[in-house]
Amino acid sequence: MTGLLLRRLRDLLIILVIVGTMMFFVIRLIPGDPAQAILGPTARPSDVDALRESMGLNGPLWEQYLTWAGNVLHGDFGTSITYHAPVLGVVADHILPTLTLAVLSTVISFFLSVAITSWQAVSPRNPVARALDRLSALGMAMPDFWISLMLVLVFSVTLRWFPSSGYENLFTDPATAVPALVLPLTVLVIGQTALFVLTLRESLLGELPLAYLRTARVKGLSERQVMTKHVLPNALMPLITQLGSNFAMLVGGIVIIESIFVVPGLGHLLMGAVSTRDFPLIQGVTLFVAVLFVLVNLLVDLSYALLDPKVRVS
Repeated sequence: MTGLLLRRLRDLLIILVIVGTMMFFVIRLIPGDPAQAILGPTARPSDVDALRESMGLNGPLWEQYLTWAGNVLHGDFGTSITYHAPVLGVVADHILPTLTLAVLSTVISFFLSVAITSWQAVSPRNPVARALDRLSALGMAMPDFWISLMLVLVFSVTLRWFPSSGYENLFTDPATAVPALVLPLTVLVIGQTALFVLTLRESLLGELPLAYLRTARVKGLSERQVMTKHVLPNALMPLITQLGSNFAMLVGGIVIIESIFVVPGLGHLLMGAVSTRDFPLIQGVTLFVAVLFVLVNLLVDLSYALLDPKVRVS
């Protein structure tokens, strides 16, 4: 276990160096001048040059990179051009909405997919189970933005059951937060549940023909007991892998959902940073997502050891 932690910490450092270096140079390919974007098109050239000098954008690119890397090693990720505040503070202010959506949607999707797939395996000829199988493929095919717009049209504009936008802290004002979270969570749950159902179904199909299940049935266990005690623990391994990678990508990739429903999370923050050429903020959000990706994968590896004794032995 200690060796695993050390390897993951090594991987974290390598990924941060690679992601940070690539992002530093790639974002500078974005057309436009950050200083000009801040001051506006009517600003005097002298004012633009002075602002660029204060932001450290006048020197050679390699010199800018070394300065930025040295500051990062000391825990200084720079100051956001848009918010005029430290990048770490700005990222911290926008973490909670994104993590709320990501964690809740992942947990709901996980339990839904386990319940649906287990039912399909126990009752394969049930017409409802077959319909859910087809709906899973449909859920994978429908784009998130289209589902979002349809939900807003039906449940916000027509029926007026839920607000079309907005966000409140779930822990401080749950009565207001829950209705605002229903639609964005529904969009995320539909896509994730469809993906998890397909992943778990393939894993179950690989487990069902194995000999140890015939032994369990000979002992007198019911199909439900065989499913819950033997099949699911082994079949969950690929699903947990999918869940971990999907969660990390979800945190950095729900830009469309946060934009449509006006959720002030990391995706919304990153989109605004790109439009204003806020280089320090783009780099800070990207590095945070990279750190989260490695940490989530570490938790996935540790969960393997809890589910599978063979992993603990190895």
